[in-house]
Amino acid sequence: MSYQTLPITRTTKAGIQDLESKGAVWDDTTYTQGLKYANDGHAILIARSEIAALQDTAAWSVAQQQAGEYSALLTKTGAGADVSTHLEFTPNETITLNDFQDAMTDAAPEWSFYHFSSAVLGNFAQIEFRFVDSSLTTLGPDHGWLEVTCVPLQGHTGGAAWVKETLAGTDTCGFGGHTPDGSSVFEWAPLTALSGLLVAVNAAWDTAESGEVATEYVLDRIRIELWEAAPARTTYIDTVVIDGTAYAVEPGMAGAKLRNDATVTTLAFVDVRDKFGRFETLSPTIGPVQSIIVGPLLPALFNDSSGYVRFLPDAHPAAATTLFYSVVRVGDPL
Repeated sequence: MSYQTLPITRTTKAGIQDLESKGAVWDDTTYTQGLKYANDGHAILIARSEIAALQDTAAWSVAQQQAGEYSALLTKTGAGADVSTHLEFTPNETITLNDFQDAMTDAAPEWSFYHFSSAVLGNFAQIEFRFVDSSLTTLGPDHGWLEVTCVPLQGHTGGAAWVKETLAGTDTCGFGGHTPDGSSVFEWAPLTALSGLLVAVNAAWDTAESGEVATEYVLDRIRIELWEAAPARTTYIDTVVIDGTAYAVEPGMAGAKLRNDATVTTLAFVDVRDKFGRFETLSPTIGPVQSIIVGPLLPALFNDSSGYVRFLPDAHPAAATTLFYSVVRVGDPL
């Protein structure tokens, strides 16, 4: 993918109620009405969220290591939401759902991860595998995908020591996704034993879309996550083995993301009918401790009759969260 570096020429900001303000940044605790700015195709919106230190987080840590210098620290404070706080990464080999089933049936090759979990009773790390129909990737993300969530550490009591968790056919999981025509599948209760996963998935796929199976869907993404909000707990994640291949949990691992999926707010651009009579809407979502950049926007699509673009949060975020907005002007692209 090619990209260009656009030089920033000056900062700009115009408030809906304060059109002459000359500052570069607003925080939402004072300016809850959002932003309004003149847009000639050279303006880029930057929004950033900050959360309190006690909210659920995922971060690299040097406090504990099973191997190497880092591990991934997942934290639940007991006061957040039931949502994924996770380490995500990309496998570097082609593995099908059938390969996964064979490994669970034969107890080889190995699928495992190390965890160092706080000494409380709770639901600790679960591991999610996302498989996609590689023959249908041109149709977009809503067609032909499957997520399998294995829950080997439900009702686990941590012991503040490194433990290796190896998946086996007796472990249980839930699964869901979309068949190629977009039909939805969700099977969670009762949980399915990994030894019978392929049969269960293909039966559900055939029910949702006659004749379809997911046998050759390819592993696209792996997540190791804490889900339930309570109790307050932490878990460090280190070396993950996928189909016999060990993945070092270190900054720079392929496709690595450490994040909480909780939504802080959605920035809703105010609908303005463009000169062609159409409504164009943007609704970028900002999560905890996250920045988002939007633009440059096309004036013909997003400006009102006075040449302004307007946006505002769809709802004021939690008190522990502050959003910062800024708009910068950039030079001409090459």
